[in-house]
Formats: sequence, C-alpha cells, structure tokens
Amino acid sequence: MFSFIKKTQQRCLVLILLFLSTSCYQSSEDQDQSNQKYPEVTFFSTETRLLHSDIIDEDFELYISLPYDYSVSDTSYPVLFALDANRSYGMVNNMVNILSFPYREIPSMVVVGIGYPMQGLEDWVVGRVRDFTPTISPQTEDYWQSRYEIQVKTGGAAKFLEFLCNELIPFIESNYLVSASDKSLFGYSASGRFVLYTLFHHPEKFKRYFAGSPSLSGDNAILFKYEDEYAASNKDLPVKLFMSAGSLESYSMITNMNKMSEQLNSRNYPNLELETHIFENETHSSCYAASISRALKVLYNY
Repeated sequence: MFSFIKKTQQRCLVLILLFLSTSCYQSSEDQDQSNQKYPEVTFFSTETRLLHSDIIDEDFELYISLPYDYSVSDTSYPVLFALDANRSYGMVNNMVNILSFPYREIPSMVVVGIGYPMQGLEDWVVGRVRDFTPTISPQTEDYWQSRYEIQVKTGGAAKFLEFLCNELIPFIESNYLVSASDKSLFGYSASGRFVLYTLFHHPEKFKRYFAGSPSLSGDNAILFKYEDEYAASNKDLPVKLFMSAGSLESYSMITNMNKMSEQLNSRNYPNLELETHIFENETHSSCYAASISRALKVLYNY
C-alpha cells in the first residue's frame, strides 16, 4: 500500500513539473513572439529621402512616390508637393494612385510628401507650427504649452517658403523626371493657410493650389492683408485654386473661406480658376480625405 501511494505521489510530481515546464516554455514563446520585429508596411514605389535645409538648419523627411511606369519612361511628370506629410502623405498618395490607374481620371504624377523626422507626434507639432505660421503668435505658443506641454515657436513661414523655392524644388527637379511648369501645392488646415501664403507671395512657383479648411482667422487674419497687397501690384493670378471646408466646422472657418473666395473673385483676375466646396455633414477632421479627392479632380480636370 505504501509503495502504491509513493508511486502515485511520484507520478503527480512528474505531471506538475511537466505542466510547469510547458507553461514556462509557452510563456517564453509568447514573450519571444511579442518581441518579434515584423517588416514595416511600406508604400508601393515610394522612396524616403532626408534633405537638410541650410536655410532653416533642420532636416526634412521626404516621401517621394513615383508613377508605376516611371522606370521605363523618358517623359517628365507633373509633381505634387504635399505638406504635413507625416499625417497626409498616405491619403494624398493613395488617392493619386487610385485616380490615375487603372482608370485615368487624373494624370500620373510624382508625389513629394514634406515631413519631419519623428520620434513622436510632438516633433510633427513643433515643425508644422513653426513652418506654417506667417507671424510670431504668443497666443499659439501658449496654447500648445498650456494644453499639451509642447514648446513651439511661431513665425517661420517666410523661411519655409524660401526652403521650398530655393532648396526643395531644385532638389526634386534635378533628381527626378518632373515638369518645371506643372507643380501643385497641397495643404490642409494650418498647412492650407500656408498654401495661400505661398499663393500671395510666390504664385509663379506652382500651377495648382489646394487649401483645405485653411485657418484664416489665425495671425489676426493676415492672409486677407497679403491678398490686398498682391492685388495692389498685380492684375492677374494665373493659377488654379481649390478651397474647401466642412459644413460642421466653426462658423469662422466657413465664413472666412467664403470671404476669401469673394475677395479673390472681386479682383476679376483673367486667368484665375477658383472653385470652392462645402462638404455637408463633415467636420474639420472628417472632410480631410474627401477634400483631397475632390481637389485632385478639380485641379487636374482630366
């Protein structure tokens, strides 16, 4: 009897040890799987380039998408420059691909996303607030510091535009098959405001402009002053411009966009092609993707 009990205890001990060893193995295996580094998702036919700006003394991260037939082509393509690329590049690039192939609703083009090297979203915030604000704004700086504890500087739009004109565009034109006469600038919200800043300071740099939900009340509504200054010394504005907003955005967003449209139309510029659109039942965030799609269709009118 004692021998039977002893053997039973030994069997139980073996089973317990086996269970524990299996559990430890599974736990170790699960841990290995959780630490496994899988390949990151990449965008088809997209290159990542790092470009240092001597003007701003910062590095910019570029996402450059090439048409599917680029490697066998000897022609130049339209080029679209997308601001805020850390957030917008995926939407812009995918819509260009969807609309250009296999059904050719817009032409094939090179897409250049202009972003910032990021460790976290605060890097994106610091870059865009600096680059898309025309004037120094203590109110904007206090907002980001008090609400999100992110220290930002404002008033860098002039330098950022200089970077675009004198460093980025020459870099793209010297390294890629792009048309010097068919460039687009796409921006949304704060970067939409910068699109209009560019339009009133160097309109000749781009043929097509998209300003989605542009923040026109910021900087004491200085964009209206810039338009006045441009109109005072110019009789034409030979570009295509598309502006949009969501119907559920703030009253000031919609009224300021309409006011800018009316102000531009009142100039009777002979070669300005301007179109606006209000997206029904859409907020500032939800009409982002829809406005990109509509902008491509309107601006390229293919």
